[in-house]
Amino acid sequence: MADISLTASMRTNLLSLQETQSLMDMTQERLSTGKKVNSAIDNPSSYYTAQSLNNRANDLSALLDSMGQGIQTIQAANEGIETITSFAEQAKAIANSARDVPSNFDKYSITSGEITAGVDAEFMVDAREDLSTFTMTFDTGENGKKFTVYLEGEDKGHEITVKDGGSSAATTAADVANQLQGLGLNAVAKDGTVTVSTTDGSMVSWVNGDLASSDVADTAAKKVTLANATTGANSAAIAAAINTAASSLGISAEANGKAFSIMATNKEFRVFGDSTAAAKYTAFQGMGIEGDRGAGNAKEVSTERTSYAKQFNEILEQIDALANDAGYKGVNLLQGNKLTVVFNEDRSSKIEIMGVDASSKGLGIAEAQNDWQRDSNIDVSITHIEDAITELRTMASDFGNNYSIVQSREDFTDNLINVLTEGADKLTLADMNEESANMLALQTRQQLAINSLSLASQAAQSVLQLF
Repeated sequence: MADISLTASMRTNLLSLQETQSLMDMTQERLSTGKKVNSAIDNPSSYYTAQSLNNRANDLSALLDSMGQGIQTIQAANEGIETITSFAEQAKAIANSARDVPSNFDKYSITSGEITAGVDAEFMVDAREDLSTFTMTFDTGENGKKFTVYLEGEDKGHEITVKDGGSSAATTAADVANQLQGLGLNAVAKDGTVTVSTTDGSMVSWVNGDLASSDVADTAAKKVTLANATTGANSAAIAAAINTAASSLGISAEANGKAFSIMATNKEFRVFGDSTAAAKYTAFQGMGIEGDRGAGNAKEVSTERTSYAKQFNEILEQIDALANDAGYKGVNLLQGNKLTVVFNEDRSSKIEIMGVDASSKGLGIAEAQNDWQRDSNIDVSITHIEDAITELRTMASDFGNNYSIVQSREDFTDNLINVLTEGADKLTLADMNEESANMLALQTRQQLAINSLSLASQAAQSVLQLF
């Protein structure tokens, strides 16, 4: 080509045509790729800046997926909590239904309050088939001996002294009957026996003072004395003291946690104190055991309550199963697992969501005790359920707050990715309308350059006419 000589005008037009073709090639590339910066050669600053923005957008896109999975994990836990709450409310309804069923234990027993401190008290327990009547049998030689009679509704007893010389059991009985009648009681003496009854069917008891006759003593109410703080502070020790003092009457006692219960099978029984015991009487009242119960068997099982207790325990099993099934992709927030959700590419921004134990044990719900035969057992279960429902609502609130945080960060990250991508596009993308116009202009310029080159060559072509 160097050996070919072109005129100056032809060379000028040729260079112009080559430049136009180069611009057309560049414009064609922009139209085909949609970018005005396709490599660092095109514009190093824009190219590397756009690449950095796109790289960050890609990193955030990966985190966006992680956030979405985190939201699903929280949502799975929240769904579990809602269902467990529903189970807990169902369990409470079962407990309330059981509470409406009469309790044989509470009908035929007296339960104390919680014994949390030392108790120095003195009280009496009495049990008979009919508490409105009793019989006393005397021997000779009871002169000057004393016993105390307790009428219903009175806190202070009536002391009776055997005044007769006691030359015979019949004389002694007659003297005692006379004193008892002075209390408004029906007292009938026959030989050495006194039969006592109330006129209105109310309760009456007597406590032996120092009568020597074993026959008399065995028919009396029994006094229980708690003389020191060590005994009084322990419900089991108090129950043992009652059993020791009153087992001959058919009365028994048993500890129930910090409380204790007193009962008598198939006998009416009463527990009462004497206001003359001063501080000991106050301590007796503080235990909350004063009262009476009709004849019956406190140990007789209520099958209906047992059935409710079984249903309650089955609900607890379902709570445990559901808490175990509330996981998502190996993370279960209801079994104490921890969920970490990262919000930025260098992991400097994140949230750690601590799991909880939403099983029945974790919520503090114990199985139905004693098959719910006692009202106190049901009351404990109801308290557990109510506390658990409160705790579940707190869990739901915490997870709901975390759900909102992660979702807000997900929305923010999604928008930020769009901002980064848009920023990169502004640096690299071509304006297709502009490039199309450029292509049209270049095509026109190319056509004009070709025509101009043709005109420039006409001078040389005229030489051909000489031949």
